Amino acid sequence: MRHWGGSGRYVEGERVFAPPAGSFDPDWVAAIVLERSGPAAGERVALAAAAQRAWDGRCAGQEPAQVLAALAGQGLGAATAAAVLRAAEDFARAYGVDGA
Repeated sequence: MRHWGGSGRYVEGERVFAPPAGSFDPDWVAAIVLERSGPAAGERVALAAAAQRAWDGRCAGQEPAQVLAALAGQGLGAATAAAVLRAAEDFARAYGVDGA
């Protein structure tokens, strides 16, 4: 079966319950954004890339406003950038990921 979207690092069905504890998964974050915002938020692959950029920025000590500005500078709308950052931070809290 062909794999559509995402990072392609997983076998289909492997992540049915949750990603590995303590690891950041931008594809999972993209799924959260799509679930919350619907398909108008964008393509899953682009959202996953934005999630990784957002998380990298937060881990580097950037404030949320800086991360949002960086995402907007890479073409995301303000609402989508905010949804990505919020989902990334929610994911990190829920799955015990350090860094922010």
